Amino acid sequence: MKQTIFQNATLLLWVSLMASSFVVSQYLLPFTSPLVGTALRFILGCLLMLPFVVYRWQFFGVRVFLQYALISFFLVLFFVGLFTALQTTSPLNTSVVYTLVPVISVLFTFIGLKIATPKHQLLGFVLGIVGAIWMLLALHPASSNLANINRGDAIFLLACCSLSMHVTLVKKWGSQIPAVLGSFYIMLCGSILLLPALLISSPLANTDWQNIQFWKVLLYLTVFTTMGTFFLQQYLVKSVGPNRLLAFTYLIPILVAVPHLYGLLIEGADLSIIWLAMPGVMMTLLALYLISKQSRFVT
Repeated sequence: MKQTIFQNATLLLWVSLMASSFVVSQYLLPFTSPLVGTALRFILGCLLMLPFVVYRWQFFGVRVFLQYALISFFLVLFFVGLFTALQTTSPLNTSVVYTLVPVISVLFTFIGLKIATPKHQLLGFVLGIVGAIWMLLALHPASSNLANINRGDAIFLLACCSLSMHVTLVKKWGSQIPAVLGSFYIMLCGSILLLPALLISSPLANTDWQNIQFWKVLLYLTVFTTMGTFFLQQYLVKSVGPNRLLAFTYLIPILVAVPHLYGLLIEGADLSIIWLAMPGVMMTLLALYLISKQSRFVT
């Protein structure tokens, strides 16, 4: 019982940090480019983690390093895509598009790893998407024409495909080394991958280095939504399984919508929007239950 409570609390912490990334990342855009923002997160995170891994450093071979380089590559593409998408779309839109990640991951897992997903979990994935779309429509009536996907949404959809590949590779290779070292490997490989592009494109001159707000946002994104989520994800994939981890991502639209709802209430908006969003919330919670149920049968 205590273990289940601890696991659920850890999952909620992980998903809350993930949700905050969608909201906070947009505040970095006035100060720097998507490429620089992503590179600085990885490089700074790598430096901050270095003292924690030096005493337990172990090189697991070239093969494992290349595997983590590939894992990191797809994660880098996701973060660059997120920053780029937020230039032309909203955090709530990106959080809703993000709910496609579990379904795409299931597809990639089936094709690449030959692992099938139980029917009740597939139903949960579908309900999660429907619930997320319902909340988007309730909170943003202007989004009723779902066929009118803007440039930012399309970019983030591609980024989510990249993240799904990352999740699939973590399922395949992520249990080979301890969570702390795995997180460090991902950030180290990401830093190495981003450094040449950073130097060649020379966008550093356009970064507002002297602005204190820039460093506050960058530090939060580095410590909590990069280092924190990487470590928790590595730990949770091993302790609760990837499907239960993915199930909690359906809470992200709800968590992202909270500050949006607060803003609407402050502005004196009609409280009926909360009731309009409630069926979406209930479908999301049902999706979480269905995917989490007997999740250990799918690893």
